[in-house]
Amino acid sequence: MLTPPASRNAPCPCGSGKRYKDCHGSLKPGETSAALPDVAAWAERGRQALAAGNPDVAGDCWQQVLVLDPDNAEANFHVANRMRETGDAKGAIAAYRRALRSAPTNVAILNNLGLALEAAGESEQALECYKRVLAVDPMHPDALGNLANVLYERREFEPCANAYDRLFGIRQELPVAVIVRRGIALQKSRRLEEAEAALREAARRWPDDPQLLTNLGSLCVEQARYADAERALSRAHEIDPSNAYTLSMLAHARAHRCRWDGIDGLFGELRQLLDARSTNASWSVAPFPLLAMPLPPSTLLHAARCWAQTFRPSQSPPRPSPPPAPDGRLRVGFVSTDFRPHPVASLMMELWEKIDRDRIESFGYGLLPEDTGPVGQRIRRALEHFTDLSAGSAASMAQKIRDDEIQILFDLNGYTQNARPDLFALRPAPVQINSMGFPGTLGAGWYDYIHVDAFVAPHEAQADYAERFFYMPHCYVPSDTTRAPKGPAPSREECGLPVDAFVFCCFNNVFKILPHVFAVWLKLLHAVPGSVLWLLDMNADARTNLQREMRSARIAPERLIFAPRVEIARHIARNAAADLFLDTSPYGAHTTTNDALLAGLPVLTFAGETLASRNPGSQLHALGLSELVTSSLEGYESAALALARDPQRLSTLRSRLSLNRHSYPLFDMTRYARDFADALASIWNDYSGAVASR
Repeated sequence: MLTPPASRNAPCPCGSGKRYKDCHGSLKPGETSAALPDVAAWAERGRQALAAGNPDVAGDCWQQVLVLDPDNAEANFHVANRMRETGDAKGAIAAYRRALRSAPTNVAILNNLGLALEAAGESEQALECYKRVLAVDPMHPDALGNLANVLYERREFEPCANAYDRLFGIRQELPVAVIVRRGIALQKSRRLEEAEAALREAARRWPDDPQLLTNLGSLCVEQARYADAERALSRAHEIDPSNAYTLSMLAHARAHRCRWDGIDGLFGELRQLLDARSTNASWSVAPFPLLAMPLPPSTLLHAARCWAQTFRPSQSPPRPSPPPAPDGRLRVGFVSTDFRPHPVASLMMELWEKIDRDRIESFGYGLLPEDTGPVGQRIRRALEHFTDLSAGSAASMAQKIRDDEIQILFDLNGYTQNARPDLFALRPAPVQINSMGFPGTLGAGWYDYIHVDAFVAPHEAQADYAERFFYMPHCYVPSDTTRAPKGPAPSREECGLPVDAFVFCCFNNVFKILPHVFAVWLKLLHAVPGSVLWLLDMNADARTNLQREMRSARIAPERLIFAPRVEIARHIARNAAADLFLDTSPYGAHTTTNDALLAGLPVLTFAGETLASRNPGSQLHALGLSELVTSSLEGYESAALALARDPQRLSTLRSRLSLNRHSYPLFDMTRYARDFADALASIWNDYSGAVASR
């Protein structure tokens, strides 16, 4: 209704030109006058007030229209707009829907109803509004942009990229934030060249925008073009030195290149930024690169909690309550991108095959299109049920898992590439477990447990994890022992190694090699005449920079030998040609440790405070080789030197390794499968008991 002015002698807000006391002020409640404006006149005055920048007066005029014509589409539309602008999303939704009674195909009303629904957290209904607009006007730019935004927030990146494609076909001059979102949507849709082209075009227009430069650098990291990444990220860091995400990606790109000048300073600066920020900060840092940086567990937990906030739904869904299976079996699901040739599959395969089907009904949910090769086919045979979820939204994925009445759900990705943590945030299963793919806490309340053992995660470390510990009794790492090398090991000559030299080996990803560990390796090469260091060949920059480090230490760069990438069976087999595997820290060899031990190569590790650094030690303890687990860099160096100088001791160690492979828990997958089923039954009983006692 019309808002009275401060004085009854003031002009009437209706725009009639009369004093208020002679116009609306003279009417009794509910009374109208033929002399007063009709619907058309009120509407015109509302339009004029809007054009003059008087929204309050315009609002009063539209309210007068609604007194006379409650279903008037134009008035309801403008009233709804005012409500939406002032934060009353629910009131706006109701008014827009009244407007649609008279104008069901009006694109402006439908588009703005979508915006109000978004503000109210109703993204599904908002999507339908934008689709209705585009059914009437396929090239409506606002609806295309709004549709793309909703799809982006829902992480439905392929349709989001398609919507942005249509929008950019109409409008080229768009805000930088929209261009960045389009680039990310293209990137997540694996259209990497298009994503880079979009970001580079934007960077030509805004060469000093740190957000653009950071996203461009991250895209180059994903494409393993680390020098290009470093150029963009260095500039972004210069412009905005307080952005921890930029700094983390810059340090990560440098680590991939083994370009270590100033890297310790970057790590220190990053830790200060991470520890200073709250979990409610507007930025977040991808946790995976942090695992390979010298950061304490408390900092890693803090960063993971910040990252988890980006996936938190507006309303936390309740835990589902699946009924007990008629046959009494536990329904256990495994969600992964890695049901294909991948290190996670190399560890989990035989466990899936040995799961006791009298106790567990197993379900696999693939987040990428199904692998139809030998590995994918073997996984399909191992799991009782398999569903390709790659084309679905997080909501549809979660609903499928609920429909399958899964009781315990494993996330085999965590925060690794192509993962879908937003799926787990929707709580599709009552018990959810962080397992295998990400060696650390995920910092999210929707994960109940993390899959560990007492060595990688001692009880006293619980404060550094958001999840409770799901303990395996020996080593939490399973293994596909069928991938153990068959037949004789390849010769030194076949591997490009000197026949009589002592061969130190490390087949870890190059970003795990940090200067403090490489310095120890250089000392070992000095101390063991003629010895060589055998590394996996990752990229030309890393190769050049490591060779330069060798020269600086006055060691012939020819003593650094790079192993080319080969298929997995050949790679595992060639481990046996080395004498001693030297682990990295703080991110150690995980599947790579398993490969080496399967091939009979001893692994020497330095166990720190984090799960990522303690995984190799867990495997060694479960193989009866605890003397190969050191607790300091000095102990690591002295143990390596002692083994290199004592061929008999090393030979005895290799013989024990060979014998223990057949009798210790690490490679006993029948025992592991039994322990796994027992542990799952225990946590399900705990959960059921807790529910019953509420």
